[in-house]
Amino acid sequence: MSVEKFPVIESVRMKPRRHRASSKELKGLMKPVLTIPIIILILLIVSSMLPLSALAIPGPESIRTNKDRLVVMAVKGQVAHPQPSRYYLTTWDGRPKMAIGVAGINYTLSLGDPVFGWAATDQVTVGVATEGVGEDRFRQAWLTNTAIGNEVRVVGGAARGAKGVVIGKFGGYVLVNFDGETREKLAYGDELQVKAEGIGLQVEGFPEVFVHSLSPGVLEKMGIQVQEGKLVVPVVKKIPAEIVGSGPGAGSLFGHFSIQTCYPPDIKKYGLDELRFGDLVFLEDIECNYGKGYYRGAGTVGVVVSGPSDISGLGIGVTPVLSCQTGKLTFRLDSEANLARLLGLPVSAKKTVKSEISTAASAQPVAKKAPYQGPIKTNKDELLTIAVEGVIQPAGALDYSPGFDGKSKLGIGMASINYNVNYGDTTYGWAEGDHVEPDVTIQGRDRQSPMETALALLACIGNEAVVVSGEARGSKGIYIGRHAGSDDKVWFPAEVKEKLAINDRVQVKARGVGLKILGFEDVRVNKISPEALEKIGIVVEGNQLVVPVVMEVPGYLMGSGIGGQGIEAIDYDIQTTCPEAVEKFNLKKLRLGDIVAIRDHYDYYGRGRYEGAVTIGTIIHGFSDYSGHGPGVNPILSAMPGRIKVKLDPAANMARILGIKKD
Repeated sequence: MSVEKFPVIESVRMKPRRHRASSKELKGLMKPVLTIPIIILILLIVSSMLPLSALAIPGPESIRTNKDRLVVMAVKGQVAHPQPSRYYLTTWDGRPKMAIGVAGINYTLSLGDPVFGWAATDQVTVGVATEGVGEDRFRQAWLTNTAIGNEVRVVGGAARGAKGVVIGKFGGYVLVNFDGETREKLAYGDELQVKAEGIGLQVEGFPEVFVHSLSPGVLEKMGIQVQEGKLVVPVVKKIPAEIVGSGPGAGSLFGHFSIQTCYPPDIKKYGLDELRFGDLVFLEDIECNYGKGYYRGAGTVGVVVSGPSDISGLGIGVTPVLSCQTGKLTFRLDSEANLARLLGLPVSAKKTVKSEISTAASAQPVAKKAPYQGPIKTNKDELLTIAVEGVIQPAGALDYSPGFDGKSKLGIGMASINYNVNYGDTTYGWAEGDHVEPDVTIQGRDRQSPMETALALLACIGNEAVVVSGEARGSKGIYIGRHAGSDDKVWFPAEVKEKLAINDRVQVKARGVGLKILGFEDVRVNKISPEALEKIGIVVEGNQLVVPVVMEVPGYLMGSGIGGQGIEAIDYDIQTTCPEAVEKFNLKKLRLGDIVAIRDHYDYYGRGRYEGAVTIGTIIHGFSDYSGHGPGVNPILSAMPGRIKVKLDPAANMARILGIKKD
């Protein structure tokens, strides 16, 4: 091979010789150059194979559960009757209190509503209260197996097929949310079925954290995160153990803890008046693993399901859902941590209202000067509306009995369906009649004594009534009062009476307990709806209420029913034993529904004499020839001397006021 044919190579050979680096030196030079791109290349390859979250800075993790291993079973229950206090309770400061709001169908309260500010309540529960049916083991299954978030289906009654959701547990009740339309159709005893899912639920990696009464769906939506080896739960407030009251000592699978509200300074100190139904709270140093109790360093998360209490040791009810003794359960504050949001339910727009918990040590009402002149104003927006129920009561029959004058009388006209005596008719002159009652008599059956039933205590004059069984089902009427002799009275139109039958069930939307006249809070208002009270025509003049009445009756004429405790469930009689008194006070002109004034009687916690006091009442039953008896009066207003002024008005009759009678 000649050189001429390869000039390039030749020219290269002719270039000056340079120093050649050794292989060892080349490796040293290439190392820093190759390292960076190789690392970048490796990272790009790895990153393409992994999710972005794997490259993020370590932070909170979401929880995982064993939800796929849970047993889902049907359990059966029914809508439970309300449980008002049967007698006056004694509050922490020694005052008597008639309390309502536990259990029943509550038309007023929903998740997200403030727990404070509802009239005459004590531990008022949210939603519809339900209970188990059948043998003890079946009833127990309803309490233990159900969980917050479980689907509830109505399987009996007018609302059959409607669905709701479990929202808590209080005492022996499971609380259920139904929409407004369904609540209107529900009746007591309607049967329910729940898809119970929640027993055995666990958070993976946290065996020491107990989950009770909570469905997996709700647990996953709570926004719980794993952080630094702990479960962090969003809650509205932390509650110290020192204000946790009743609950310790009971089992863990149902029931509730109470946040005590019997010491008023705690309410502001811990912001308890900011709580809403459905809020999640953290109970510090409280455990609910195998039972409820104090355990230092423990923590329990619960859902607020009831309102406050004036009773020592009781208060805002909390259903426990998560518990741990070892400190593996903690919290972060979140003002929006409410069950309504987790369940996708509407959140109430009602604002937190003032506390009604008493701070006064004295039980004596204090007169307040009226802030304005004119028509009365009330606290009607604070009242609860609760369903109560009765059945049409059969008539009773006795043999002839001696009257005040020794003459025998058969005495008919009480109970049953009265086809020809209506609210607004005369109290006097019915053949063989005695204590004659108008329209339809119903009786509560949820307690052994009718006087202790929810119907007797909560139903108020002017409340809407509806027939929930029988041929007249769906027909509406008006609650008109109570006669303790055979019980509660409801007006229905004549065409409805023709369809009614003995033992048909009637449900009343009870609203009025706790009603007050603003500026006259010392005046006792009893057994009347706010709408009916406002229609009477009462006006404010200076420091007095001016009330129209048909007549005035001296206190000494009051007989059967006088004395005793409580005025909600008992009427008392204007005695017609003395013919001279009947003529002197023109008592024969009285009509059923007439508004009368009783002089020198103060009916606040009972019925009795107080000189100068005035009680206003409505007539609920007719004349009597039996000694000490006569037309019955339901007290609706009562005040100490100087607070009520009466004005005679022959048209002051509740039948006319309610639109039942036109004349």
